[in-house]
Amino acid sequence: MQVPSPTAFERHERRQVAASVLVLGLLAALIVPAATFAGKSGGSGVTPWIGLDGIVDDSGARLDVTDPNLGDWVTFSTVVPRNVNNPRIEVLCSQGGVLVYGAAGAVDEAFQLGGGSSAWKDAGGAAECRANLFYFSWKANTPSSTVLASTWFSAGG
Repeated sequence: MQVPSPTAFERHERRQVAASVLVLGLLAALIVPAATFAGKSGGSGVTPWIGLDGIVDDSGARLDVTDPNLGDWVTFSTVVPRNVNNPRIEVLCSQGGVLVYGAAGAVDEAFQLGGGSSAWKDAGGAAECRANLFYFSWKANTPSSTVLASTWFSAGG
């Protein structure tokens, strides 16, 4: 019994099926690793996060968190992956796109908006601020920093 050779249409269909299987295989190879590591940071199982926690007065009592102003002391809540050593926070405030205040410290530190001396403290007025959760590292004998998470807030003058 002789088997008929495939028609041009049948050959085209086979190539389409083979191409579809190849594409699906490549997609699976890309999607499975992404899903495996989703929500992970450096294998620690947590997603880094930072948020404005509170405003504290001179005695350390926590005040309203929603309305910080120039001169207020602010604190932040953070989620830091276990594999990050010495996480830090930097607070950067700008007026009209110009940096007028910047400070950095430990994650449990309170930051005085405007600090003891800054362009913001001198000029007054409202500012847009960003707090970055970050850490320092060395890459190829060069110090660098890596931002893990950021939060933005407005502060009155």
